[in-house]
Amino acid sequence: MTITAEAITAEAVKAARAVGIRRSISHRIEAHRMAERGRPAEMIADHLRVSVRSVYRYLEKPCPEQEPPAAPEEVSLDEFYMKGACGEFPEMNWNSAKSHKDRAECKAVCTYCPVLAKCRAYGLTTGLQDAGIWGGLSREERRREAKRQQATGRELDDAQRGVA
Repeated sequence: MTITAEAITAEAVKAARAVGIRRSISHRIEAHRMAERGRPAEMIADHLRVSVRSVYRYLEKPCPEQEPPAAPEEVSLDEFYMKGACGEFPEMNWNSAKSHKDRAECKAVCTYCPVLAKCRAYGLTTGLQDAGIWGGLSREERRREAKRQQATGRELDDAQRGVA
């Protein structure tokens, strides 16, 4: 098998786009958080090292951390694992994202995942003790959500479980 310069260039472009998308998403998340705390656009721009115009663009779009409803039913890892958005970003540290920035980037990718509901259901049941990000939630967030669901005893309909 020979590797051509075009193949290397295509992979480099794909990797650069992925980094740019992740940075844009993490900047949007941080800009929204800082704006909610009352920080002016100039301060946000300085913090993110972008122009004030970019900050206004970030704030025009909704914050990517809007969480879909959780799905408490048990799900097998084999049902969704290879279909997730996380497969497109193997360089991200999904199982041991320690810093706030790493967790935010992982969660931002989860926001657009086609199997988010199944992944979250797995994280809230079978994978409750697993480290890392599952269904856009960290281990601590999954524990809190599972306790909250247990305390309220709520039942979710099929649409909330991600069942078609």
